[in-house]
Amino acid sequence: MLAGAALAGVAGALTGCSGGGAAPAAAEGAGLRRRAARASAELLAWYDETARAHPGLESVLAPFREAAAAHVAALRDPGGDAAPAGPVPGVPREPGEALGALAQAEQRLADDRFQELVTAPPDTARILASLAAAGSAQAYLLSEASA
Repeated sequence: MLAGAALAGVAGALTGCSGGGAAPAAAEGAGLRRRAARASAELLAWYDETARAHPGLESVLAPFREAAAAHVAALRDPGGDAAPAGPVPGVPREPGEALGALAQAEQRLADDRFQELVTAPPDTARILASLAAAGSAQAYLLSEASA
């Protein structure tokens, strides 16, 4: 609910015109996209590690993993690399806890993306808003699956 309100609150900013600072805005947008791509790549790696640790969850995780891979592809610079910035956190031993950990990671990432909307250039903000909404939905679905 809060995410939806935040998204509605920035909708006007997403359609506005940017003033004369096209070059700084483009550089800022590219930096945000690179950071977002790395964060999505980390999440993708976490899905892969979870599937390896819990082979029985592979079919459950498959659509979520595909969405994370699509997010990486949408954010990556053409010809660029979106390698994770750091190691993947440890995967919990229990399958339900592993799903819960992924749900929390998805929600944290969605929350971070909503926060970045305030300063993002319009084109980047639109992508981040879409990915944040998708991440919130995935977090909900994963939390339901973990119950």
